[in-house]
Amino acid sequence: MHRRMSRAPASRGGMATLMTVALLALSACGADDDEAAGGPGGRPGGPPGVGGGPGGAAARPTPVSAIVAQPGDMEVTLRASTNLRAREQVEVIPKQAGIVAAILVEEGDRVREGQVLARLDDAEWRLQLQQADARASSALDAVERARALQELELVSAQEVERLSSEARVAEADVGLARLRVENAQIRAPIAGTVTHRYIERGQQVNTASPAFGLADLDRLQAQLAIPEREAHRVQVGQVARIILQEGAAPVAQGAVERIRPVVDAASGTVQVTVTVPARSGESSLLPGQFVNVDVVVEMLSERITLPRTAVLVDGAAPRVFLVNDGQAMEREVGLGYSRGDRVEIRYGLNPGETVVVVGQDNLRPFTPVRLMQLDGEPVTAGGGGMPATNIAAPASGDLSESMGEIH
Repeated sequence: MHRRMSRAPASRGGMATLMTVALLALSACGADDDEAAGGPGGRPGGPPGVGGGPGGAAARPTPVSAIVAQPGDMEVTLRASTNLRAREQVEVIPKQAGIVAAILVEEGDRVREGQVLARLDDAEWRLQLQQADARASSALDAVERARALQELELVSAQEVERLSSEARVAEADVGLARLRVENAQIRAPIAGTVTHRYIERGQQVNTASPAFGLADLDRLQAQLAIPEREAHRVQVGQVARIILQEGAAPVAQGAVERIRPVVDAASGTVQVTVTVPARSGESSLLPGQFVNVDVVVEMLSERITLPRTAVLVDGAAPRVFLVNDGQAMEREVGLGYSRGDRVEIRYGLNPGETVVVVGQDNLRPFTPVRLMQLDGEPVTAGGGGMPATNIAAPASGDLSESMGEIH
């Protein structure tokens, strides 16, 4: 019994020693792991997730595309939308009622001024002309006979004057009858293209309804409604560019022809008429076509502009990301005029700085970046992917307010 009691304490002491050794071994392993990882977060004393310490894994650079900010000329424009219309367009109305006997043109035909478009049945009017001619001839003969008798003192002067008046009335009747025959031909009042044909052969027409529609498709115009507060900036002769789709290049260039000197009380706008060429290069415009018109009201020089997508405006102050020594640098900027897909940078950006235009949504300040394109050209590997760019202090400036300004 004495032997059993002496062995038990020895066994418990051995187990305690083994547990102590195991804990020391585990502590040593944890220290080795921390040392191999470069400290907490993968970098000695650094923020979590940022590599680069001894033995640590470096953060992967974010691929971006950028452009070098360069000053240049910028057009300040006022935009309005409208439907084109022909400079000259008319509805051809018959000058007298009648039955359509023949139609000589169709829609799409080009006609000259005075060309016959259709004929009415004129048989009755021609007979009336013959009757008027006969009466006029008879009246003239009566006048001649009366004058001969007057010389013989057989007819008074008053009788000769009465017969002369009747002859003049008969001549006028001839003119009216001849006019009816001429008006039986429906003629084009202007040169142009037949846009509509409203009549059919055998149809009864009148002087209240049009027979044809004509338009000069070679000369177009756009009537713009410019807000009263901006109308003072528009001047006769200013360039106006015609755009078919938002973001597309202009297809034609016109000019401001006239400005209505009154304000429309209902809309608060001033009507501005712009002449538009119907054909420009391979483009062809037509009356009724919906277009956007940019009137160039001012030309600014030495202005830095960027694509709209390069500027982040997600509720905070407008800002851009610059590239410097392989890192992204955030910069607040001031916005000015805008035109199309570009916006003016009033301040906060200097010429020569490299601005990220693709990939900026994934950036944070000091994020490593890899430049894939610069000014639209691929950046060769091995050059660091980064042009040397100095981050200068924001520039300051001020311009007048514009319709196109972004807030």
